[in-house]
Amino acid sequence: MCHRLVRSARCSHDEEDRRAMQGKRVGWAVLWCATSALARAQVGPELEQRLQQVERDNLELRRRLDAVADELERETLGDLIAPLGASTSGLGPASSKVYGSSGGVSIGGYGEALFKERQGGGRDEADALRSVLYVGYKFDPDWVFNSEIEFEHGVAADGADGEVAVEFAYLDGRVCDSLSVRSGLVLIPMGLVNERHEPTTFPSANRPWVERVILPATWRELGLGAWGQTGSLDWRAYVVNGMDAAGFSAGGVRGGRQNGSEALAEDLAAVARIDWLAGESLTLGGSAYFGDSGQEQFSTDVSTAIAEAHAHFAWRALTLKCLYAQSELHGVAALNNALGLVGPDSIGERMRGGYFEASFDVLSAFDSDARRSLEPFVRLERYDTQASVPGGFASDPQNDVEVVSFGIAYRPNDHIVFKLDFNDFDNGAHDAADQLDLALGFTF
Repeated sequence: MCHRLVRSARCSHDEEDRRAMQGKRVGWAVLWCATSALARAQVGPELEQRLQQVERDNLELRRRLDAVADELERETLGDLIAPLGASTSGLGPASSKVYGSSGGVSIGGYGEALFKERQGGGRDEADALRSVLYVGYKFDPDWVFNSEIEFEHGVAADGADGEVAVEFAYLDGRVCDSLSVRSGLVLIPMGLVNERHEPTTFPSANRPWVERVILPATWRELGLGAWGQTGSLDWRAYVVNGMDAAGFSAGGVRGGRQNGSEALAEDLAAVARIDWLAGESLTLGGSAYFGDSGQEQFSTDVSTAIAEAHAHFAWRALTLKCLYAQSELHGVAALNNALGLVGPDSIGERMRGGYFEASFDVLSAFDSDARRSLEPFVRLERYDTQASVPGGFASDPQNDVEVVSFGIAYRPNDHIVFKLDFNDFDNGAHDAADQLDLALGFTF
């Protein structure tokens, strides 16, 4: 009995302890909730301000990280894909990119596509004319490598007319600000187009015929020389391998270009050019080439001399260009005999040609800051690859050609051009086919 009473008393005491503990817990919970609510009420605005500041800091951090990423991309790829800049050493804007690079690899290029509709029954033609890649490397501020690799006519394979060729590949070394040395496969510095042959630099679908036949563009040879600018004079001078007279014909000297392909170098040649920058609008210049071309393949020497004079005037929306070129060959009679050429097939002792071109940018005439351009043009040309032949031979009137070209070029920006023009040919035989051209071109 006593035992039961003791146990009941203990149970009663434990129950009281539990109730007391429960009460304490409830009290502490109420106190904690009240304190928390009071704390939140007191620090709520401050916490909100801190959260807003953290968000602002995060946004600023993201902005800075984006700026760092852009800078890293610019430093690693910016020179590689740099925008077009100023022309250097007579080259076009895209082929000059490596000179504006801060160092390392530089890439540029251009492309042309052409549709030709021949009048008078000739076959129309569509041609992926050129796709070109410029690759340069700037070793340091003084040494530069520059090259142009060209793919012509879409396909270069057996049975196709296309080709892959290195148009130029040379090293430049700067001696001082006004003098640099150059060696390798170089563009012959003659005319207005041979060095600046990117499609955005001239308004017609085709390069001027005089510069293709008499000079003849694109012309490059292996050699070495120097270039520079002194005040308002810009100049270049090289010694190169001579031409190969075995490729000359009644149509001109174009076939005598060796283009750095296992070139014969028994005979060398010299070429020099000078341009006078007469203010911001006018450039006057000329160039001359002289050397033997026989390459010890014939019983006589065949000397080749070519000279040209040119002018370029650009004022506001108006651009004027003119050029005259002439070549003199010696030893032609013996060369004709060696090549088996008779009668009107004779190589010309004298070849000559010239052109005048005028264009007017309609859009910039009304808005000098216009990004686009719409440029009607007209060009008058005449050339004769048999202006004089040796005694005992005859000239072919078909080689005395007049061309009137007119059309329009539209540029939505500095990189892209669309061209439409018509070429009216006339020669001594009056059987030349006229031609309508539609072309597109781009540089990068």
